[in-house]
Amino acid sequence: MLNMFLCKKCGKNGSLLASAHQCTACTISTYSRFALCPCCSLEQDKCQECQTDMKSGRDEAAVKEAQEARAAFIARVAVIDAEFEAALADIKDDIDAWLKVNKEAGAAYEAAMKPFQDAYQTASDTLRTLQVSGAAADSEALVSAQKAFGEAQTAVQEAARKNNGLLFDPVKAERERIGAEKLKRHEDAVRVRHQKTSRAERRVELIVGRITGHIALDAAVKEQLAQLDEQDK
Repeated sequence: MLNMFLCKKCGKNGSLLASAHQCTACTISTYSRFALCPCCSLEQDKCQECQTDMKSGRDEAAVKEAQEARAAFIARVAVIDAEFEAALADIKDDIDAWLKVNKEAGAAYEAAMKPFQDAYQTASDTLRTLQVSGAAADSEALVSAQKAFGEAQTAVQEAARKNNGLLFDPVKAERERIGAEKLKRHEDAVRVRHQKTSRAERRVELIVGRITGHIALDAAVKEQLAQLDEQDK
């Protein structure tokens, strides 16, 4: 969940990572930049990112509304997840096996590729360091680094072609064993669950966004009025 309830310091930080993790205070997910989801942030009156006290002046009514929105969201997700499980109950074993094969195949491929990817990263870092250092283009060190980078890049590409089977062969075999119909049912159910969960999440974002927006506007107006009062002295 996004609704940013941030202190002035964190509010100036425009970076926002796309991945998500669980809020440190509840089961709702939040963007990886933040420690708290917007509901917990408002409830605790702490900055979502650095968790310093906001002293926002939010009242108990605002806290209660955020708490109720969070509770409703969690309850809704529980229903959605139950519907998802029920829709696939008769093929649960097949789907569990499918997911397990995908996970194991991905891990095997990553393990096989890691030495080549690490070598490529090292060569890339070495080359970049030399390039920004101002080394002459024909210097022995830079020429050697460029060669090493090219070799590492080729090695990664060749390793990817060689190890593709680790990733795709088990998945293909499992797909054929389970059958396209069951897998399509799973894909359709996943899509429906995502759509329903996204709508429920958006509802919480809108509710808390309205609350935090009012708080931010109130604070901004009070600050400007204080500045005018100061100027009138």
